[in-house]
Amino acid sequence: MKTPEEWMRDFEAKIAEAQAKAAAVQEGLAQAGGSASSKDGSIVVSVAPNGALTGLELTADAMRKAPGQLSGEILEIARKAQRGAAVKVAETFGAVEGTGSETYRLITEYLPPPVEEEQPKPAGYAFNEEYEERAATAPQPPPLPARRPAPRPDDDEDFGGDSIFKKH
Repeated sequence: MKTPEEWMRDFEAKIAEAQAKAAAVQEGLAQAGGSASSKDGSIVVSVAPNGALTGLELTADAMRKAPGQLSGEILEIARKAQRGAAVKVAETFGAVEGTGSETYRLITEYLPPPVEEEQPKPAGYAFNEEYEERAATAPQPPPLPARRPAPRPDDDEDFGGDSIFKKH
């Protein structure tokens, strides 16, 4: 059986170990933000360790892009930055708790999927290829609702000729 002094030493050692782990996690998380940029460097997105957007830089070249293209690239780059931050957070917990820990498993289970690099398109008429791609993947509109049948001539949809405002 342990003496009270031994128990207290063990307890203080556990507290010191927990404090050291907490400090390591705090330091790792402080550096776990991420950033990513477009291939041409015209778009730079920065995120916090939790994936929240902290910065967006657009050059004049970025502003010359079509609105749809620009927004798509911003979202793609933001996803890359968020995944980078999430990987850094996971590495922080892996270094502190070990990669076999339950904490590490839970964090890595929810990592965003890697963003696939877009393959260059073969030469051709871009407007035709884009039209075909959009037509193939465009959602079909929902069917029109059934029309209400026309009212019968004897159906005036009135419940009587009396007004509710008349005194009886």
